[in-house]
Amino acid sequence: LRDLDDIDAKTTDADPRLIGLMNDAFMKLSHITHKCNGAVRDMLFDDKGCTFISVFGAHSHEMNPCFDATICAMRMKDALNDLGIQRFSLGVSYGDCFCGEVGPAIRADYAVMGAEVNMAARLMGKAPNRMALVSKRVYNRAQKHIQFLRSEEIQVKGKDGSFHAYIPQSRIVRVNSRG
Repeated sequence: LRDLDDIDAKTTDADPRLIGLMNDAFMKLSHITHKCNGAVRDMLFDDKGCTFISVFGAHSHEMNPCFDATICAMRMKDALNDLGIQRFSLGVSYGDCFCGEVGPAIRADYAVMGAEVNMAARLMGKAPNRMALVSKRVYNRAQKHIQFLRSEEIQVKGKDGSFHAYIPQSRIVRVNSRG
């Protein structure tokens, strides 16, 4: 959510309209995440701007968390556009991660860590403005239900060489042809 770049850890007197936009975005993205069988991990602010993190498949046994996460990203894209946010990007990746409490009981935090979390962040950073990029693993598990465009080759930190990511376009509507 790059439009919220003006808010960071040092800001104490941010514009109330910006705070309102941040709250509206959090509420809408949280609602969409839950409707798509996901869980909200966090909404963070740092030197790179605002990051909203959702997790899919960690707390449920849904049939296809890649489908759920991609539909969620598509709905988030629409919601952020509806809010008038001009600069944002989304990244979706899939794989094994650590998901659970870290730290002592008195100050424990819920965390999601691993290579796929990093990959989602890298894809978000490479996604064109107002778009989402998903990994090949997500594409492979969701392509029967969602239409994608293949991106140009990209390079990301931590990965050797370049590769294609995928841009979700629309849900595939199937027509039952049994007369």
